[in-house]
Amino acid sequence: MNRKVSMIGRHLIRIKVLQTLYAYKKAEEPDFQVFYKELEFSFKKSYEQYLMFFLLLMELKSYSERRISQIQERQIKDEAAWQRLQRLAANRVLAQLENNSELSSLILNEKISIENYRAAFKVIFNTVVGSELYGDYIAGEDSYAADKNFVRTVLLNIVAETESLFDSFEEHSIFWNDDVDNVISMVDKTLKNFDEKIDGGAELLPMFADAATHDFGYTLFTKAVSLWDEINPYIDKSLTNWKQERVAEMDIIIMQLGITEMMVFPEIPIPVSMNEYIELAKWYSTQNSGQFVNGIMYKVIEELKKEGKIKKIGRGLIEKQ
Repeated sequence: MNRKVSMIGRHLIRIKVLQTLYAYKKAEEPDFQVFYKELEFSFKKSYEQYLMFFLLLMELKSYSERRISQIQERQIKDEAAWQRLQRLAANRVLAQLENNSELSSLILNEKISIENYRAAFKVIFNTVVGSELYGDYIAGEDSYAADKNFVRTVLLNIVAETESLFDSFEEHSIFWNDDVDNVISMVDKTLKNFDEKIDGGAELLPMFADAATHDFGYTLFTKAVSLWDEINPYIDKSLTNWKQERVAEMDIIIMQLGITEMMVFPEIPIPVSMNEYIELAKWYSTQNSGQFVNGIMYKVIEELKKEGKIKKIGRGLIEKQ
């Protein structure tokens, strides 16, 4: 059975929980409820970024329409200039985004605006219309498939490569830069499903696939906090010839989180959890952390399995989820 695709999957959830747990452990007087709400807010901001990329794409169409009107209203008209923008203004996929009532409603309800990113958008617009990609698009086949391919290519090759946009993201939201690659891939996945026969193109991805995915992050964070003191001695015991104060703090937090997941979620295969947290160690800690975390976690897991504190149930325990 196919797993329903959502904007926020378990990989991103693990990243969010890791970041929240790290901040919680670094706080002088950590308040669980404050950080629990912070985790919830970070999920909300990820979904807002998903919507923001659609808004940036839609603005390419509306901005080109405004530019055409401005050029046509001049006494001396530059016919070649406005005709060059016609194809962008008439892009069928961008028109579908404008007509997507679900997208419009979410943008309105969440009060999402590109005003803080207007300067970066102009860089994107000028890059698009001045690109070889756009020249080929104008000269090529006028079809829905060409329109969709163009929009997806703009997203992946121009929007995703505009440094000033990500500088603006960092300035206005502490949550967005770590999410951006995942979010862009989800926007592209949505665009890939666009159909010419559907007014709004396609359904947007939900924030979470289901209640279980929604609850995964909150349970993982809650249990990581409550089981910290129980798990810590196992890690300490496995640190042969090491003391915890000599180990990178992020490595300890990653191991705590990974071991918590294996204890609390019997349906998730151990190799899946191991691989996820080894990758997080490589990305968020030191150069050698992946190998280090792998070795220590393996020792702890074997001991917890013998004690019956890690038990796996169900089918597909070696399948990646």
